Amino acid sequence: MMLINDLSYLDNAPEEELILGAASAYIEANASAQGSNSLAVTDTDLAHKALRNGGSKVKGTGIALAIGDDPIADVYYDLQGFDKVKVKTRSIQGENFDLEIVKIKAIDRPNK
Repeated sequence: MMLINDLSYLDNAPEEELILGAASAYIEANASAQGSNSLAVTDTDLAHKALRNGGSKVKGTGIALAIGDDPIADVYYDLQGFDKVKVKTRSIQGENFDLEIVKIKAIDRPNK
């Protein structure tokens, strides 16, 4: 058991505090295929750039490719708190392959 005697240096925090300008982004790629001659490849790239005006910009790409029996290729993304979002998705499926490419661009403008 830990006993803390002096907490006088801590300040009380309000229960609700507004936080401005928060934004988050992620991109994830998954691929799977079965069989002796199967291939599953994924690649993701997500770049964040802080802008001079206090905002931020995000660019990202996710690629998933599956070749073989029962191919599955998916790209997932999430963009929270951005003011402007542009997403391009391309999906191609065949008898023994599945390809998905997702490109995202997002801008978070500063709140003034």
